[in-house]
Amino acid sequence: MKLKLDFVSNSSSTSFVYISDDELTEEVFLLAAGVDRDGPVGDLFSQMFYEISTSLQQYGEQLTTKIAADKFSGSHEFTPEVIEKMKVAIDQGKRVITSTLSSDGSLAESVLCMAMFEIDSDHFYINAYNNYW
Repeated sequence: MKLKLDFVSNSSSTSFVYISDDELTEEVFLLAAGVDRDGPVGDLFSQMFYEISTSLQQYGEQLTTKIAADKFSGSHEFTPEVIEKMKVAIDQGKRVITSTLSSDGSLAESVLCMAMFEIDSDHFYINAYNNYW
């Protein structure tokens, strides 16, 4: 997991993309983050999983065409490299879902909004690296 904690703005939400063949599970999320569920930060990361998963289910927008991915071009939400990754994943038949997190939510959700993050594992890809709070 990559975290960047240096740029702060007045934004209260963070956009992210989830790419995978499967739905996100807590087990693969914790594995990708390198966190032991019973370790000192296990509860926080389990709550982060819950916030990401809930956001995907409740507010997620599945992208099924390259044109849908292109709508993010020129915006601050995703870099051109991430948009290209979305397009390749769409061509491969993977699930490509965009969603948001809010700093007005729980501690775990607020932490995710304050940190630019990217998780690139064997099971899934999540990117909120080009966003800021």
